Amino acid sequence: MLEAGWRWREKNNVLEPEYWRDAKWNGATQPVVGVSWWEADAFCRWAGFRLPTEREWEAAGRGRNGGAYPWGDDWRQGICNTHEAGLGVTTPVGIFPRSASVCGVHDMAGNVWEWCADAFDSDRANDPEAGRVLRGGSWSYFPRNCRSAIRYLNHPEDRNNYGGFRVART
Repeated sequence: MLEAGWRWREKNNVLEPEYWRDAKWNGATQPVVGVSWWEADAFCRWAGFRLPTEREWEAAGRGRNGGAYPWGDDWRQGICNTHEAGLGVTTPVGIFPRSASVCGVHDMAGNVWEWCADAFDSDRANDPEAGRVLRGGSWSYFPRNCRSAIRYLNHPEDRNNYGGFRVART
C-alpha cells in the first residue's frame, strides 16, 4: 500500500492537500479536505494514529442504539452541515453540537465524507488500487446520504472538497 501511494505522490508531484492554500476550504478548525486515501493514511501513520476501520467508524456514528443518524433514528433539520443547510462549504468541527453521536463524537453526519481504512470490496483488501470506503456524508449531500449506515466508494487517489478523514488511536 505504501509503495503505491508513494508512486502516486511522485508521479503527480503532490506536496500538500489539494485545497491547502484555499481559505474557503482551509480555516483553522475546518476539516482538511482534498486529501487522497494515501495522504490520509500517511498522515495518520506519521502522527502515530491510524484511519478508523469502517466498523469502528460505524460504531462511533451509530452508538449502542444503532440509530439511522448519529443522534437517533429521525432526521432533524438544521443540526448538521448537509446540502439543506445551504452553506456550500465545510464548517469548523463541532459547531453543530446537537448532531453529536450518542458516543459524543462530532460531525459524524455531514461536513465531510471520511476515509476509512477498509477497501470497499473486502475481497480486495490488500489491493492498493482498490476503491476505499468513506462514511458520514458531506456538506454537499442530502440527509439520506448522511445516514450512519451509508457507505461511499472513492478511489485511493481521489481528492475533492467534500472528503476528509478523522484519526483513530491504536
